[in-house]
Amino acid sequence: MPESDPTMPHSVRDAKPFAWAGLALSIPKEWETSQLDHGYALLEYQYRPVLELKTATIRGRFAFQRHLKQLARPNHKRPAPLLELTAWPPAWPVFPATAEVQTFSWQGAHIGGQGLLVYCHHCHRATLIQFFEHGDGGRDVIPRVLASFKDHDIQPAPTLAVYDIQATLPERFTLARFQFDAGCFEVVFGHSRETVTLWRWSPADVILERCAKKLTRVVQNNSLLPSAVLVEDGRPRDRGMEWQWQPMDYRSRLRHFLSKHTHPGHALRIWHRPDTNRILAVRAEGIETFQAFDRICASYGNL
Repeated sequence: MPESDPTMPHSVRDAKPFAWAGLALSIPKEWETSQLDHGYALLEYQYRPVLELKTATIRGRFAFQRHLKQLARPNHKRPAPLLELTAWPPAWPVFPATAEVQTFSWQGAHIGGQGLLVYCHHCHRATLIQFFEHGDGGRDVIPRVLASFKDHDIQPAPTLAVYDIQATLPERFTLARFQFDAGCFEVVFGHSRETVTLWRWSPADVILERCAKKLTRVVQNNSLLPSAVLVEDGRPRDRGMEWQWQPMDYRSRLRHFLSKHTHPGHALRIWHRPDTNRILAVRAEGIETFQAFDRICASYGNL
């Protein structure tokens, strides 16, 4: 979204994508995902917070002071430090005229920070971006991160890039729900009657040992397929298996009969990544085409 500066130093090898809740950034590869929620992300480095993102779609008129107060409200019970509005830092990239932007800084007892609130008139999204300062420098990376910020039209960058996974979905899909547990990730995207679910399990060697080294056991143990489909042999894929089937309920068959178009189908693909010791799976329900499903699977992998 900001206008790029060709003189700004940037090393692709030192960066990795981060994408969550409709936002996309390029961040230092040492930064890790710490916390995620709907419209919220906290990144850390060596177990200390370095970047916080809060975003929300604004319905109605945007009021800077009111929405800054709402988005700056901390997620804990401690009182928020007083924000001081500041002039635009010369080293920071310039945002386009379609955005309203205001920078700020704050100082707590042991930690400080600086950031900005940006409202995009194109997508009607307000985003609070704040960088934490621990008294050890680190400001040099801020212009690079801000220059990569996008709050719409993020493709061809990944739709999802958190922890150690990334995937690119068609832009019509939005985040519906998620759960990140030790050893198992589940992220669900939806659009109308279409649903795409991504899974990631680790460590794969331990899981496969418990499942007689069969991915079908992983599918069965996690109830990834309807029982009527599970009894059928899946089609072998590279290091994995795939199932494709049509909805079996009466209403789906009736819509299929009345429709002039090919009825959306369901599919599941699961595969093993020995190089990262992970098991990945994608399930699509009501997907428009199996080609779209195949593209999602091809994009899904480890960071």
